[in-house]
Amino acid sequence: MFVLNEIVNHWQVVRFRTDRLTDPMTVADVSAELDKLVDPLPLRASVAIDFDGIEHISSQVIGLMIGLRDKIKKKGGTLVLCKLSGRVREVMRVTRLDRHFTFSESVSAVTGKREQARKMHSEVPQWMD
Repeated sequence: MFVLNEIVNHWQVVRFRTDRLTDPMTVADVSAELDKLVDPLPLRASVAIDFDGIEHISSQVIGLMIGLRDKIKKKGGTLVLCKLSGRVREVMRVTRLDRHFTFSESVSAVTGKREQARKMHSEVPQWMD
C-alpha cells in the first residue's frame, strides 16, 4: 500500500508511503489506490495531496495528477497539492502545470487544523453529511 488517507475538517488528506514516485509499477499501484479514493467522493469534495518527502516524480505522476484534478473538478470539488519539494515544484513550473493547480506549503494551511501525529487510514472513507 502506497497511499494513506484521512479526513481532516472535511478534507480528504492523502499522503504517500514512499519518497519516490518514479517507478512505473509503484505509480500504477498509487494510481489504482487513488482511483479507489476519488471515485466514490461526494460532490464538492475537497482533497489535499501531501507530497512531503517526495523528491522525484515521473511524467506518469503528472498525468495522474491531471486526471485526478479533472475527476474532482467534474464533481465540483477542490484539489490542492501540498508540500511540494523544490524539484517537484520546478517540474510543475517548467510544464506550466503550475497554472492549473492550487498549491500549499502545508496541509494544515488547507485543512485549518494543526498537523500532529495521528492514525492514518487506507480504506475508502465513509462520508458524513
